[in-house]
Amino acid sequence: MKLLLRKIAWKILGKNYHDFLIGQNKTYLHQAKNVTIGYKTYHNGAFVWQWHNNSHLEIGKYCSIANDVNFILDSGHHMMSEVTTFPHFNHMVNKNLLIGNKTQSEFKEEIKTDPSKTKIGNDVWIGMNAVILPNITIGNGVTIMAGAVVTKDVPDYAIVAGVPAEIVKMKYDLDTISKMKQIEWWNWSPEKVEENVGDFYIPIQDFIIKWL
Repeated sequence: MKLLLRKIAWKILGKNYHDFLIGQNKTYLHQAKNVTIGYKTYHNGAFVWQWHNNSHLEIGKYCSIANDVNFILDSGHHMMSEVTTFPHFNHMVNKNLLIGNKTQSEFKEEIKTDPSKTKIGNDVWIGMNAVILPNITIGNGVTIMAGAVVTKDVPDYAIVAGVPAEIVKMKYDLDTISKMKQIEWWNWSPEKVEENVGDFYIPIQDFIIKWL
């Protein structure tokens, strides 16, 4: 029955729409492969885009990720040629044409890409519609404003915004950042965090005095 309904749906929507969906390579964050998500991290509808099996995404603990955030883990097939960014081999009409001495299928199977890893630290807040590009490292305590396009690494406790994203300001002075990095509250046991949850709502200098 499910198969029949699916066939009817594709007939109504058309084959082109089916082909469009296949080419999306878009998966909800919690369903994506090669992704690790830390304790208590949540998202409200973020997506992962990946085309290669050696692309990875690592997200730390206690991160808040808004809806429609996009993690792009690799460049797809656009960086394979020195001549063009268009992936000709993926769009060949005549499937019998050779690429060098290989068929289209053989060429695609033998594609080798450099490993790609995107790393998000702990206690990171990513606003809606932000885009994180491949091979980016985002530090602990970072805030990424809505709509930002992150194209380079972001240091601990920075606030970034814009296209491309730039540092708007640092959350704290360097001494405070250094002390927060020593405390690393995100590595406390879940029990310790919950038992001392009130401390997260006191002035930060009081928090540091108590826990450093």
